[in-house]
Amino acid sequence: MGLSGKQIDTRQRLLRKGLAMVARTGVRGLVVRELAAAGVNLGRFVYHFGNRERFISELVELWYAPIYRQLRPVARLQSGDALSRLQAVLEQLLELAAQNAGFLSHVLADALAGEPAAQAFVLRLPSRHFRLLIVLLSRAQRQGRLIAAPAPQLLGYLMAAIGMPLLLARGPLAACDWLPPAVRQLQAWMADIEAARQRLDWALAGISTRGESQ
Repeated sequence: MGLSGKQIDTRQRLLRKGLAMVARTGVRGLVVRELAAAGVNLGRFVYHFGNRERFISELVELWYAPIYRQLRPVARLQSGDALSRLQAVLEQLLELAAQNAGFLSHVLADALAGEPAAQAFVLRLPSRHFRLLIVLLSRAQRQGRLIAAPAPQLLGYLMAAIGMPLLLARGPLAACDWLPPAVRQLQAWMADIEAARQRLDWALAGISTRGESQ
């Protein structure tokens, strides 16, 4: 038996409020009683989600699913230049990271702090984004476009060079107005999407086979 229109509206209202709360305070700051202040009693919350952990798991998946869907069509193409597809996927990831840095940095901090639902989400990432990128890296190597090195090591290099500065600058560092001007200038550069694209070009050039003969 499916949910009625009113039940679906209640469910969606709780999820929308939950997303807004997590974006502000992280998973650790999500309090079920504050959710109920949206006009939904605790009994209805339990009816729809069971408990806080299940709610958070669904909440994070709701945020993440559209991001994953956007990347799969490009990454799953079987023909053509794998390096070009890798760059296209990484450029999409930069855009998505820039748009969702606050939410993502909260979830990662929550996972490190021991929040079970956040940890479960992080543990699922290797079979999703990481797997797509590893496949493309391996194909680019088979096509002779990238240097011979373990694909996970290359992925770690790309993440450290491109994604982590962007996430740090738009996440934890964004509110650090106490930093000295020189560091704030560096933070602004780290947060700039065009600068991130430039880092992507530099990083791919660094592991490209074109660089081996230079």
